[in-house]
Amino acid sequence: MVKPDYRETVRFGPSHSSRHGARVRYFLLHTQEGNGTAESLAAYLNNAANQVSYHYTLRDRIVYSIVDTDRASWSALSANPYSINLCFAGSRAAFTRAEWLTRRADIEIAAWLAVQDARKYGFTPQVNGRPYPLGKADSIADHNFVTQVLKIGTHHDVGPNFPWDVLEDAVRRYTTGAPAPKPVPNMIDREAVVAGGWLGKRLHTGERDAIDGGRYADFENGSIYWHPRTGAVAVPKLIYETWQTHDWERGFLGFPIVRHTVLPVDADKKVGDVQAFEGGVIYRRYGEPGYVVHGVIGARWAREGYENGPLGWPTSDEYDTGDGGRAQDFEHGRMVWHPDGAIRILTNGKA
Repeated sequence: MVKPDYRETVRFGPSHSSRHGARVRYFLLHTQEGNGTAESLAAYLNNAANQVSYHYTLRDRIVYSIVDTDRASWSALSANPYSINLCFAGSRAAFTRAEWLTRRADIEIAAWLAVQDARKYGFTPQVNGRPYPLGKADSIADHNFVTQVLKIGTHHDVGPNFPWDVLEDAVRRYTTGAPAPKPVPNMIDREAVVAGGWLGKRLHTGERDAIDGGRYADFENGSIYWHPRTGAVAVPKLIYETWQTHDWERGFLGFPIVRHTVLPVDADKKVGDVQAFEGGVIYRRYGEPGYVVHGVIGARWAREGYENGPLGWPTSDEYDTGDGGRAQDFEHGRMVWHPDGAIRILTNGKA
């Protein structure tokens, strides 16, 4: 389908905010309740003192882009993080159907923009006009939908006479025959390519369930774990064995957050692996058990220079001291923490 004819100007203003990770679900239509042009409304929105904005203003085949669609505009209260918003400049919610049909070209352009943004953000480009038969489903709707269905705010634009059938026909035409959206990449498969030099062969087809919606796959020399919080991260077998003793992702360590690092002792000899998890860091020298460093002791050990500091590598996990405190042994001493806030570093038996 041929793109409709319109002129677009990008004039990003100051009134926007982060989407804070929210998934875009709606393309919402608004009326200006005034007589402005696309340009004059854009100028108004570019004034931060007015505390309002839309992603697009539109009139007479002229579009102004006011807010990058990766950001949230200030259009629909708490629906802002998950919506894209377009305002028909010079329009009113009291328009009759006949008045709206004089804007048919702009309705076509709005349909085109909605379909393009739906493809970009992966939501369904389906029209959900009054009386909103699709409920809260991903859709193209209006500000009244936010009020009536999402129960946010009190606005009722674009009004009862908006020609949803015209919009729906345009959306259908711009959607039909469009190329399928690119498939979402499988992050475990992608990580397997990156780590393929050492991971070896996959041990099973597909993926298996981890806790809290996570997934994992096992390989000859390690595993890859994925979670929405952390992404997909490969864990080598030696680190995995230590992680297993702490109940994998179900324990306090949680999921891996970065790829492992091989720590060299000199240019020719590699002595161990280190990998960070949500709840701590595993250190393991080759041929020896692995240990976890975390919490207050871990933070102090980091300030001392990690394994290159005076204490060297950990030689135990944390353990109780019998008086409410915690301690951990290292190559060259011990670190002791107590609930009163004190922390001591013991080297060769002396503080």
